[in-house]
Amino acid sequence: MSLQDSRLRLQARYGHEVSWAPPEWNETLDLLLAHRSVRRFLDVDIHDETIRTLIAAAQSGPTSSNHQIISVVAVRSQDTKQALFEVGGPKQKHIVQAPVVLVWLIDFRRVHTIAGRAQVPLGGLDYLDALLIGATDAGIAAQNAATAAESMGLGTVLLGSLRNDVHRVAELLELPVDVIPFLGMALGHPDPEEPASTKPRLRQEAVLHHEKYNSKNTAAELDDYEEVIGDYYRSYGLDPRWAARTVERLSQSTATATRRHLQSGYYRDAGLGLK
Repeated sequence: MSLQDSRLRLQARYGHEVSWAPPEWNETLDLLLAHRSVRRFLDVDIHDETIRTLIAAAQSGPTSSNHQIISVVAVRSQDTKQALFEVGGPKQKHIVQAPVVLVWLIDFRRVHTIAGRAQVPLGGLDYLDALLIGATDAGIAAQNAATAAESMGLGTVLLGSLRNDVHRVAELLELPVDVIPFLGMALGHPDPEEPASTKPRLRQEAVLHHEKYNSKNTAAELDDYEEVIGDYYRSYGLDPRWAARTVERLSQSTATATRRHLQSGYYRDAGLGLK
């Protein structure tokens, strides 16, 4: 691989040429910068050994204090995937189409078992940090698995939509009360005819700060990105308004359109205090 490959990857990632060049380029960097979400899959099964390999990669990621509070349910049942699709919503058809859906869990069952044997209270679960640790570890594990999957020629898309109704997901997967469904991942062989490419990201000037946070150019960088991402969306016949859609998705009406706003109750039922 050459530095010319890096320039092409960076141009695709940012939607324009960049003024800097990597000091070196390799297959790992190329794989990471080529990432895209896959939402159309071929009707080809995924072997159990492949799933085990991906989970090994997931478990190889950092985990806070080696707590290892992440578990995974691999879902193949078409009926269960259909039910998960109904949780995710009408735009989540890839949940049904993917041969496997991995559901990443924040799993306090093991620590409760350890504490129960030792007859020691878990007062640390009374604080928000316990949930943040689990969410962080789940994200790390899922990203490791996604990168490993892409290195094997597979495709993935993460499914935050499963949090639309965590109570229903827990029911479908028969989860104990202290195990929280947090993130899904559709997994399969990408359909080469899917009309998709590398989605541009914000310029680094908007996200990379040196020593102190610099807010001087925020508006200008956002305007620049609105134009770049708008061109990307228009090329696929999609709504080009990134800023308006971002605000809409974080609005009160969107937050309460599903059951996501009820998640805190589920977390408290799981034994988390969220103080």
